[in-house]
Amino acid sequence: MENKTVRPDWDAFTGLFGVGFGLVYGFMAYSMPRAAFGNPLDPIYFPLGIAVISILIGALLLIKSNFKASVMAYKELINEDDVKKNDRRRIFYTCIISIGYAVLFEHLGYVISTFLFMFIMLGITSGRDKLLKNAIIALVFSVGVFFIFSTMLSISLPPLPFTE
Repeated sequence: MENKTVRPDWDAFTGLFGVGFGLVYGFMAYSMPRAAFGNPLDPIYFPLGIAVISILIGALLLIKSNFKASVMAYKELINEDDVKKNDRRRIFYTCIISIGYAVLFEHLGYVISTFLFMFIMLGITSGRDKLLKNAIIALVFSVGVFFIFSTMLSISLPPLPFTE
């Protein structure tokens, strides 16, 4: 007899994400402004190609996937132990903080945005009980790198917002 145990996987959810991403990306690509000269659709061809590829790969993944296995993987994710949940939270927080760093980088300047990013990341990885140590490390790193780049390497980084 053949063993018919279903192993949990994320294929169905990944396929749904791929199709959804492709549809949204395709709509946004089609909404791009048209070229002023030449073929007005030239700037749209490549992004639309990416959207079509994403939709096709997502659809193939949906066709090949087993929805029961994906639901089982989701249930395992919800019922996993606290250590794994804590690790996933740290990964999620890291992603959110990285996006915030990218958004604030030009507005707050290198020193402030890097200080905040490093201070929060050190708090996530080493714990909240070492706030002073984390602040010192983040401050020395951000100011030190800014000094090295601006004076020794003559590479400009975004300045402090109040020094412009």
